[in-house]
Parts: sequence; C-alpha cells; structure tokens
Amino acid sequence: MMKGLAQLVVSAAAVVTAAAAAAGPMCSSSSPNWNPLKGGAYAPTSSAYMNLSHPAASCCSSCESDPKCMAWNAKIESGNCFLFATVPTIIDSHPKQTSITGTKNAPPTPTPPTPPPPPAPKPSNKAMNVLMIAIDDMRPEMEPYGHTHMHTPNIQKLADKSMLFSRAYVQVAVCMPSRNALLFSRRPDTAYAWEISATQWPRTCGGTCGGNICGPTCGIRDPAGGKLGVTLPGWFYENGFTTVGAGKIFHEGSNTQDQDYRHSWTPSTTNPDTGIWDKSDGPTPTYNGKDASPSWFAFDVPDDEMAETKLAEHAVDTIANLSKSSQPGMGDGRPFFLAVGFHKPHVPWYAPKQYWDFYPNETTTLAPNVYKPVGGANIAMQSVMASWSMPKKPGDLSCKYTDLCAEIYPGAPFANGRPGMTAGYPYDNSTFPAWKAIELRRAYWASLSYTDSNIGRVLDALAGSPFADNTVIALWGDHGYALGDNAEWAKQTNFEHATRIPFMVHVPGKAAGITHALVEEVDLFPTLVQAATMNYDASGGGGGPVQVPKCSSDTATSRRTAWCTEGRSLMPLIENASAAWGFAAFSQFPRAGTCCDCPSSSSAGVVAGADVGVGAGAVDDNNASLKLPGPPVCCACDAVKNPNADDKPIMGYTVRVDKFRYTGWFGFNQALGMPDFTEVAATELYLHNEQPLPVDWSMEHVNVVKDPLYADTVAKLHDVLVTCAQRPDNCPPELLAEFVQ
Repeated sequence: MMKGLAQLVVSAAAVVTAAAAAAGPMCSSSSPNWNPLKGGAYAPTSSAYMNLSHPAASCCSSCESDPKCMAWNAKIESGNCFLFATVPTIIDSHPKQTSITGTKNAPPTPTPPTPPPPPAPKPSNKAMNVLMIAIDDMRPEMEPYGHTHMHTPNIQKLADKSMLFSRAYVQVAVCMPSRNALLFSRRPDTAYAWEISATQWPRTCGGTCGGNICGPTCGIRDPAGGKLGVTLPGWFYENGFTTVGAGKIFHEGSNTQDQDYRHSWTPSTTNPDTGIWDKSDGPTPTYNGKDASPSWFAFDVPDDEMAETKLAEHAVDTIANLSKSSQPGMGDGRPFFLAVGFHKPHVPWYAPKQYWDFYPNETTTLAPNVYKPVGGANIAMQSVMASWSMPKKPGDLSCKYTDLCAEIYPGAPFANGRPGMTAGYPYDNSTFPAWKAIELRRAYWASLSYTDSNIGRVLDALAGSPFADNTVIALWGDHGYALGDNAEWAKQTNFEHATRIPFMVHVPGKAAGITHALVEEVDLFPTLVQAATMNYDASGGGGGPVQVPKCSSDTATSRRTAWCTEGRSLMPLIENASAAWGFAAFSQFPRAGTCCDCPSSSSAGVVAGADVGVGAGAVDDNNASLKLPGPPVCCACDAVKNPNADDKPIMGYTVRVDKFRYTGWFGFNQALGMPDFTEVAATELYLHNEQPLPVDWSMEHVNVVKDPLYADTVAKLHDVLVTCAQRPDNCPPELLAEFVQ
C-alpha cells in the first residue's frame, strides 16, 4: 500500500461486525456487472455501488457474497465501492482520498516479483543516453519557427543544435491518444485509442466501452508469447538502460500507474505519474477576491514556488544522481533514458507574473482569422470554450474556469457591458469577444515562456554534466493548440492549428538544420532507438544500430505484435535535411457518439440528451439508454460533442500534403475500429502556403472542396484517404507522388 495513505486493513468479517449496527442497507448480494479497471481490480458499474452511506460495510458484504471477489476497497470520501479479483499490491492509487480495504479469508493471489534491473550493455557498444522532453498543448509558435514576438530562448538554443522538423503532426489532437500513438508507435485504429478514456489504453484495457471495442482481446500485446506491448521507454528499459520518468509522459491516471510503472521504468526510480508531479500549481489563484479556478493567473512569486519548476529541479537532481554510484540502478555505467514532461502551457495558464511582462497587453494580437472557415463543415468544429464557460446554474460561477462564466457566457454576472459569447458559438458564425481573446492569448504565451524557462534549467544541467556530448535530445508537443484561430480554442479538431507540433531532435555528431519533410509523431520511437544505438558495433555484441521492425501490413497482426513500428525512422532526414522523403502526414478525430465513460449524471462531462459512453447506444446495468437531461456539456474526455452529428459515431480522417489539407468525415464502427468510407458526412479541402516557415497562422479559413478548380485534387486526395488513412505506413507511393516531395 502507498505510504502516507490513511487506510485501515481489516478482514471482511471484522468490518461487518464493527459496522453492521450502523450500516443500514447493504449492497445487493447479487454479482455486479464488473468492469476491469486496473491490474486485478474491478469496479462495479451499477449505481448501487456508488455514493454509499456506509461504503466499508457495503463493500465488504458485496465481496463476501461474490465468488469472483478476493479484496475490496471503499472510498470513504466519495462513498464508492471497488471489488478486486485478486489482492493487489497497491489498492488505492489516489493518496489524497481516505479508504478502507479488506480481503476475504482466502489465500491471496501471489504478487509477481519485481523484475531485476536489466543488465548493463557492454561498454564497447557505446550506447548514447536519451533526454526526451514532452510538452502539453504547445503549438509551434516560438522563436525557432519564425515567431520573433515570442520569448523562448532555451528552445531556440536547443533548435540551434538540432534537426528541427518544421512540419510535424500528431495522429490525434488530444493528449492521451496522441501520447499513445507516440509511445507505442501505432496508429489510433490499430490501438483502438482515439480519446481520453481508461478503456482505450493500448497496452491492455477492459470493459465493454459502449461499443465493445475493449475486452479480453483488446490491447497491443503478443498473446502467443504472453508479452505486453513495448513502449518507447520500455524498449530502453528492456535493453539495459536506466529509464527515469518525471512529469507527464504517459497520460496521467491509473492506467499509467498500474500498467506502465512496472514495464517502462527502472523500478528504483520515481513513478512518473504520482511520484513527484502534482497538478496543483503552488499558490492558490483567486477571482474577485476569493479562491477560485480561473483560466489564467499571474502569481507574484518566484519560479521555484511553482510545481512545474519543482519538476524541472527534480530532473536537474536526477541528472546529477545519474553519475552517483550510491543510488541503486543509477550511475552504474548503464546509459539512461530520461523523460521529462511539462504540463504548461496546458490550461489553466498559471505562471509567475514576470512572464506576462514579455507580452504587453497593447502589443498582444488576435488570431489572423477569428471566424469559422468559410464553407467549413460544422462537424469539423468543437465547442470546448462553451463547455469551459457554462455554469452549473445560470448566473453563478460554478463553471470549469471561473472567469469565463463570470465574464463571457450569456448572462455572465461580471460582463460589465462588454461583449460576450453567443449561445451558438462557434457554430453560428459568431466570433469570440476580442477583449477576452487578447487576455487569453497573452496568458497562453506567458505560460509557454514559463515552460521555456523550466526547459532551460534541464538543458543547462545536462550541458554541465558528464553526459553533455553523448546524449540524444528530443523535444515534442503532444498536439497543437488553437488560440481563437478559425473561431476555435484548444485542440480536438483536424485543423492545422491542432495537429501541428513543435518537434526537434539533437543527435551528437550530426549537423543541425531544418527539414520541411512531412513527419509524424509515430516516427519518434524508431528514430530514438536508432539514434541511441548508432554507435553499436559488432565486436561489442551490438551488431550496429537497432532498427525497430516494421509492423505487419495486416492491422490485426500489428495489434498482436509487442514491438514494431507503424512509423519510420527520421534518421535519413537527420543525416540530410533535404533527403527525399515522399510521405504525407495523417491525423484523425472522432465526433458524435464518441464521449468517454460517464458513469452517472453527476459525472463531469456528461452530454445532455446524448448517448453516454464510447459509441452510440450505450446502456446502463438495466439495459436502459443513458440519456441525461439538462444543458449540453462537452465530455470530460475531450471528445467534444458536436450538435451536427446526429449522435452517430463518425471519424474524421485528414491528410496533410505539401499544398493541401484534405479531410473527410465518415461513419465509423467503433467495435471493429473501421470506417465506412461510403458514408460521407462532410469533406474539406484547404490550401496551404508552399513556404513552411515562419508558420503562417492565417490558414485553413476557406473550404474550397466544392470549387471546380480543385475537383481533380479532391478526387485524388479522397482516394488517398480511403486507401491510406488507417495505415499510412502501407500507402502506395504512387498515390502520393504528385502531392509530396
């Protein structure tokens, strides 16, 4: 059990005896509908196991009566009950919540022993270290991408010695599935990973997930060999590297904690999810003189009082410890893989006040185009800003970000006569109020510069260490971000603003440069493996650089292969920025009935009047359709409900080539992970500047898909989507020949 957790471990019988008098009605003694949650843990989906007055006694009683249950965990604060098929090593992964746990009077399932540290590679292999820096919600608006108004000197310093990829794209423009694609090097339809959901974790997942996309055969793994899918840090761990994670690398949550802590990171190092990173940002922000949760806040404190700076300093200490032989598993001659994940500039935009000084209000500009694209498809849009702003009750300040419902939502109590947001934004061709847009853009820029400062701390520590000349460095964002561009805020679309990311790789001994080749996040896994092993030699047993094998062209086989790539190594471009490439970049995003698991009407993110769960037709334990009353709210999982999608699962696939972006929205069978390309909801074609840098944010504001001038282009790119969207790594080169260099 986790240290510091206020828990009482008792036998089931003892809890029943102690609590029976006051317990009141027990849970139903019938076996619940169990959903696999984590490891051997199971969570009943029935509402009978939620919001209990006496969770300990009820949980205990249910476990005693259910033959599958070997242990139980009662969350005292929430009143929820969880049952377990085995006795887990860590029952509670949320240390701030008081729990009572117990086991049956039956022998517990043995806990597998902790695997021993991997052997050190032979010194003659000359493996290089890897420092990987991941950043949440960072769009490529910074100095290396030609934006001189931005203050990002540390990222610029890294770019000056790296290969900068000016046109790099994610597979899905939202955190969890984007990181899944990068860390497993698999496409979303292969991994069944399209959004933020505990049941869409590509290593293993469970539950029916609405459309039965998950279950006993789900996940990336080799069932014949019993091997789980190998992640990017997991490959380095298995091959003799010390692997250390700090901050947000995998998407935070129980799946990261329980499924990857033991497989991706050296056991003696800090858990990257719960060990040293806390989403709290130090001091408490206020609004109107009261503690609140505004979308931005400028703290008048030194950097080192902020959580993100503490994360950076932890990484600095880790680099120092890697050279100390006294620390188990570190400093023993093995190369290392160190991953550092920064949360900012993810909203809320909290940072020390000094970073606002770089961006005076009077010089902060609006996005070049603040309206929905002309001729654009409604289904291409999302309404996350409306969901952030919507109060739970009209006129109060109970929305996600206090300043938004206080100032811009229709009927906002602190509007003070200033223009606000329309009820139909962004679908009604309205725009976001300019005065608030300036404020929010400034806050985002300040947060980005704050992260640049923290990145500088880590890079300076590496530069001053013995590892300065033999460490590969990669920096990437998990997706782009719209700041009022095309009437959009945040991500969750297929537009350029959401899918394009900052991406650079420094390989010692290789020249710095800029390449305009179209690359994807799935390419990073094979690139880092090859770069770190480029000096392996046959005499030392290395056999030359390691090439990640290409996945089978059959997606089902790829899904059942523990280690392979659906991307391609970028080393040819790192060797020569002008090398022939010939590939396009593909992304996708779900719409309509693609919300995540929302177990009750009290859960944040429930969409009113819509099917809850992944896929239309989700039902509760009583086989009743999960339709909920009340105002519409976007899903907490970020797969934002679109009012123009008729509640049908739809997948938008998009391909970016040199001069165009073509997007098609198609019917989608989530159970099979398959689109129906004959069911077309909408199509889009946007023209792009032939000059990749500086990034031109005045883009994709006119949909020319119906312009006869581009009819031939539309037909050809539609064929590209139909043929290649799910597995671009299998795309016939002749289909792309006229569109990419």
